[in-house]
Amino acid sequence: MEFALVVPIVCLALLGVINGWSFVSSSLSMRAGVKTAANLVMQGSVNDAAIQAVALSSWENHPDAAQVTLGRKYMCGSTVVDASTLCGGVKAPSVFVEIQATATWSPPFSFGVFSFSRELSHQQVIRVR
Repeated sequence: MEFALVVPIVCLALLGVINGWSFVSSSLSMRAGVKTAANLVMQGSVNDAAIQAVALSSWENHPDAAQVTLGRKYMCGSTVVDASTLCGGVKAPSVFVEIQATATWSPPFSFGVFSFSRELSHQQVIRVR
């Protein structure tokens, strides 16, 4: 009798743990892809398409709709400027590369509070110059 009462609760807890682990591992995998792209930027790569491809390829089991975007921002102090602008007339602006990864995680088991998909995102900003 007790077994019949406990088994459904244990099964729900187990499925919840599996869903939680799936979410955490997807998030960590996304972060690893962004970190790989950031390391490539720090090594001097300037080909944004190649950096995006490397980030997606190192992002294990990424969802089909996963995206990695890169953006460059040029700044003189706290002011955003154009890439051709010189700061104070003589100094080149600081260059920041922003890597943004986004995806929608879907749980492997859908039930109750665990049935909702969640948005995953991770951003990393690297100062290049």
